[in-house]
Amino acid sequence: MADQPLTPAGPSAGRAGRAAALVARCSGELDASAAVPLLARMADGTVDDDEFGRYLAIEQAFVRTAARLAGYCLWQQPEWSRAERHAAAVADLVGPQSRYFERLLATRPVDEATRGDLLRRASVLEATVTAALDEGGYAGVVTSLAAAETLYLRWCTQAAARPVARPADVQEWIDLHVTGSFREQVGSLHQLVDELPADVTDAQLDRWFVALLRAEDAFHASALDEVAA
Repeated sequence: MADQPLTPAGPSAGRAGRAAALVARCSGELDASAAVPLLARMADGTVDDDEFGRYLAIEQAFVRTAARLAGYCLWQQPEWSRAERHAAAVADLVGPQSRYFERLLATRPVDEATRGDLLRRASVLEATVTAALDEGGYAGVVTSLAAAETLYLRWCTQAAARPVARPADVQEWIDLHVTGSFREQVGSLHQLVDELPADVTDAQLDRWFVALLRAEDAFHASALDEVAA
């Protein structure tokens, strides 16, 4: 694992607006990922209960992975105010989001064989973040998490602005990703990208960000496929 130095030194380390520029460069990829069939069906209220149940099963698993990644970032970050941002992310992931899955999956049980098949097909997302961690350490993980959370803020903000009827549980999931605290969490990740050392190149940021979005596409697609008998 090739960890980058975590504390920038000197005026050239880190660059204000770097995350905004990254998002602007990847805006087309973000829009495409926000419009994949599963997210489109959740946004327009047409996702069926089986599809949503399969999504919940794989998303719960990745939320647990994201909590561990945020914990890794907390451990790696020596500057306390930055460490606090990662701690807040851990608290959100193991708190409100985890409770949401525990409650809803109790009403949409997925048998172990089906869950195992789903998790195998959805494992591309965890594998992609792990590859970014292996290549870039803290920088790779922060950029990957920023991509995932930026995507969810984008598609949920777009969905929330549409006055359509949705299943209550789907609406709740969308609402969780447009709260002030979630927006602050995304903004915090963007600030952490701004503060990455100057030797983390824009090309690296673009590669990690887009790779994560493509993995999200495959991850979301896996929830729409019926599990083979």
